Amino acid sequence: MSANANSLSDHPKVAGLILAGGEGRRMGGNKPFRELAGKPLIAHAISAASAQCNHLMISSNEGGAFFAEFNLPVVPDSPQPGLGPLGGILGGLLSLPDGVDWLVSFPVDCPIVPDDMVVQLLKAATEGGKKAAFASHAGRDHYLSAIWHRAGAGIIGNQLRDEDRRVGGALRAMGAANVAFPVRSGDMAPFVNVNAPEDLSALDEMLSGYIDEKRL
Repeated sequence: MSANANSLSDHPKVAGLILAGGEGRRMGGNKPFRELAGKPLIAHAISAASAQCNHLMISSNEGGAFFAEFNLPVVPDSPQPGLGPLGGILGGLLSLPDGVDWLVSFPVDCPIVPDDMVVQLLKAATEGGKKAAFASHAGRDHYLSAIWHRAGAGIIGNQLRDEDRRVGGALRAMGAANVAFPVRSGDMAPFVNVNAPEDLSALDEMLSGYIDEKRL
């Protein structure tokens, strides 16, 4: 899926990976299709990623038919299901199309991200000679909102073989850069996680209020 490519036009091509493989038990299951502001969480994640990436994929073990309405390739975890988000990221890295060396992960339960997230992560990684970079905001790290170079697949694969599923551990092993996104007055707070029905209700109310303010 092509992006608007405005701010990425002078940078290497980037693929976005929507991490939609979690069971979502606290949400009551089927997390990607829980509605926020009238559309499913996965649609919000796809919208954010498509505006910043040159190619999109969905990470899930459900298969393509489950996400058929979005017309995007669906890639399974690697080397096998049940290894958490890191298995999904490895699956995405191993599925990168030719000519694309960078993968940005977008958790489906984190529907609001900065408009310049990909550009800032890519800049931090390339200028620092790093193979990965991750976002932080208001003093909190967000390891799954991150960019990964395809060369990191071996590091992640070795870690998973050692039964270590920590995303933060993989980022540290790759010497990842930390990109702090500022708190901007009047903007919706980014990187809000939606893990339970009450989180979804609270964010829905916040988003409705934010949209109403912008209309005034």
